[in-house]
Amino acid sequence: MKFRHILASLTVALAMVLSLKAQQASAPADAAPSGEVVQLPAFEITSEKDTNYAGTSALSSTRVAVDLSELSQSVQVLNNSFLQAINPTMMSDILDYVGGGQNGQLNWTSGRMNIRGFTGDADYVDGFAPGEGAALDDAVFERFEVIKGPSAIFLAADGSPGGIVNKIVKGASSTPETTVTIQTGLFDGNKAIIDTGGPITKDGKLAYRVVASERRWNDYYDYVYMHGTTILGALSYTFDSNTKLEVKTEILETNWPSYNGLPIDPRTLKMIDVPYNESQDLPAPMNWRHDGEHRVWGSFNKRINQYVAWSTRAMEAFYRSDRLEAIAPTWTEGSNVWSNAGVSTTPAAGAPAWSGPSNYTGGPIPRNTVNSDDSHSTYEDIQSDLNFNYSGKGFTELFLVGAEHKNSPGETETWKTGVTATTFSAWYPYAENTPATMSAPINYTTPSAYTQSQSLQNRAYALETLKLIDDKLILSFGVSRACTYSGTWNYLKGTWSGVPYNINKNLTQYGLVYKVLPGVSLFTGFNQNFAVNGIGTLNGVPNSVYPPKTGQQHEVGVKIDQFNHRFTLNVSYFDVKQLNNTVPSFPADPNNPNVLIPGVVSRGFDGDWTFKATSDFYIMGSFANYSAKSILGATYDGNQGSKFIQPGTGSIAYGSIPVDNTAQQTESMYGVYNIRSGNFKGLQIGLGENFQSKRAITDGPDQVFWGYVPGRTIVDSSITYTFSKHIKYNLSINNLLDKKYIYSVRSEDVIVPGTPINIKLAVTYSL
Repeated sequence: MKFRHILASLTVALAMVLSLKAQQASAPADAAPSGEVVQLPAFEITSEKDTNYAGTSALSSTRVAVDLSELSQSVQVLNNSFLQAINPTMMSDILDYVGGGQNGQLNWTSGRMNIRGFTGDADYVDGFAPGEGAALDDAVFERFEVIKGPSAIFLAADGSPGGIVNKIVKGASSTPETTVTIQTGLFDGNKAIIDTGGPITKDGKLAYRVVASERRWNDYYDYVYMHGTTILGALSYTFDSNTKLEVKTEILETNWPSYNGLPIDPRTLKMIDVPYNESQDLPAPMNWRHDGEHRVWGSFNKRINQYVAWSTRAMEAFYRSDRLEAIAPTWTEGSNVWSNAGVSTTPAAGAPAWSGPSNYTGGPIPRNTVNSDDSHSTYEDIQSDLNFNYSGKGFTELFLVGAEHKNSPGETETWKTGVTATTFSAWYPYAENTPATMSAPINYTTPSAYTQSQSLQNRAYALETLKLIDDKLILSFGVSRACTYSGTWNYLKGTWSGVPYNINKNLTQYGLVYKVLPGVSLFTGFNQNFAVNGIGTLNGVPNSVYPPKTGQQHEVGVKIDQFNHRFTLNVSYFDVKQLNNTVPSFPADPNNPNVLIPGVVSRGFDGDWTFKATSDFYIMGSFANYSAKSILGATYDGNQGSKFIQPGTGSIAYGSIPVDNTAQQTESMYGVYNIRSGNFKGLQIGLGENFQSKRAITDGPDQVFWGYVPGRTIVDSSITYTFSKHIKYNLSINNLLDKKYIYSVRSEDVIVPGTPINIKLAVTYSL
């Protein structure tokens, strides 16, 4: 049964190919999709005229504009039209419609996206990775470029081996346009957006764009809300057809609470049996967060002559996050020691680390973490690339060389209460109306922790691409040299936490694409990644320097692009390995912010396809079938899981366990139908479904297996009615069938129930 959805998706794709074959001889000349992707000089792509949900070119992976069929790696591009159709609350939800991708571990965060079994923030903006990401409104985004797997050339020594999402932000508009949108919804829906832009000068060389969004909504979960303002400004100047300067700036101010889901019940090994909207978190003003984010970035692109193009990009960002929260997790993470409602049951020497049963009987659960934090960080990044191209008899050569300098220091000050253990009342999960109380104020006079982090990186990279046999054979080879510096200064102790350290690493990538038939390519590729892990407790020694993350991916597959982009298909087999993985400590520990685990291995298949049956009907889909496993580390007796009994099975696990929150079989389809004549002219109907198989519940470090949450199939729908050239209505319905399901799993402490049916109605007025 677990292959049923994947086989159905493949059957539909095959039927579409046969249908297109039957139509090919009689297809009219105007049946091609309207609006091809326009490629600007080397370093730019525009997809604004592309009415399809999926794009055909990307900047990500190679740093220059390349047709997806010529990449030796799987990359999926989702255009703004798709974002408008599914109208997601969180941007990570778009991955539910990407092969090998799925939503991350939390539904109330900017990143933590899951690609090919690896969860990470995976959050890039126009090729930059500021590190701190708040919940931006999707109104500022033009398209998403999803890189599957690491990329030694594109990624800035990133620790997301499964892949990343490069969010392309809207730029200045070359044509006058202004829209005003008002939206309301059952949950997370109330907002207003203005999007305006166009040329400033008569010759159109100077252009602008401004996008402003105000969000004011309550969520489905108790005490959860969003009050946020997002402002984007873009200004561009086109000197000539080969030279362009563009500057963008972004301001975000958000007030929202912490939401930490619901814990597992150790008596049943399932999520605690309370209403899905309940929360273990406190109401305001005892639980709040504020995020302030200011960014300015720009690019200067120039084609110097027919052989050389140059691009320079830079970003400076400032981020502040302050918060107050109390968490009531039931069981201790980051170790193999069982803890019941604050009562430790550390095993005796020679005994298994967990022997159960639980002594929890359904009573109150103490809140064991109370923090007030104020965090500031800065991000500075400058990148410069030269792209050389030359064509001779029987070959075309492309050579990219570039460098990057990135500096991202930050500091965090933490305060606790005077009497931590009794500051907040316990959580009474089965007495929903029990009021929460605060018995002691936060001690803002003396911080409990005050640290400053230093993170500096310099790198250089080069990528050689050679096209042979009339561009049928494409060979590529790239190298990257990254030099990093990291350190954490403890203001309270006046010493470094550990010793500031340097880690330097050489990375390689290579690939081969062979066009066996027109529109049919076979490809294979290899890529590496690494990332600094920071410090923590290693082999019992605190403030030790963790070894860096190191990973690699082998990939082989086929890409099909037929009938003038009317049918596309990308299917690949991948093998991804990452060693020395880390997860954030939970509850957060300033002295040990990350927990080191041996690594994760993920192998299997995934794919994406699109089909434009007619000018009125468009459908896209994805599928995946793979195995993702977390390698078990040493237990208390130093052996590889030799005596640790896993609570999810009641038996000893050897070697590995499933990766947290990863459905190893997924499938999705989304279609849209346009009515262009008759009484319903202007009506567009969209319908989609996405399936995820069961997902494992583990502890944060992926070392303790608790069981599974069941699989689910969610149906989404959208109805758009263009009343006139000025007025458009949009009705989006998420979870159309009102499915009761689990949205995500972060750990045994944080299981997130799904939101029930959610209806959002928007009205857009275009000037």
